[in-house]
Amino acid sequence: MKELCIDASIAVKLVLKGESHRATARRLVKECLVNNITLISPHLFECEVDSVILRRVSQNRLRAIDAERALAGLGMIPVRTMAHPDLRARAREIALQFNLDAVYDATYAALAELRGCDFWTADKRFFEVVTPHCDFVKYLPNYPN
Repeated sequence: MKELCIDASIAVKLVLKGESHRATARRLVKECLVNNITLISPHLFECEVDSVILRRVSQNRLRAIDAERALAGLGMIPVRTMAHPDLRARAREIALQFNLDAVYDATYAALAELRGCDFWTADKRFFEVVTPHCDFVKYLPNYPN
């Protein structure tokens, strides 16, 4: 079974209008579905996406009604959340290796590495930090046309 890991930054682009690279995120997910590639993420994915959306509401950057629509749309994204027995340890190793102040982004990378698949993110800062050491980490704006 082929898999591809995505993070919250990709999901947010899928469900919120006006996001940069939204069309690219939609194309990535659509091509995965067409090619029977399973989208995966660690369990923190759902909480992280919800937090991003609710933070925008609290900052008055998103109306509550639009947040409700976005949160409903998240349920339509076929992402399989999963764990791995070595996930936390590997995420901490990656975070330490790249001097990250949290393990959130490293957890996605660790899952992709442990599952042997690519990890797509729209988080430019994280991508630039881990490149070129983690060639399985991909940056959404670089997704082929």
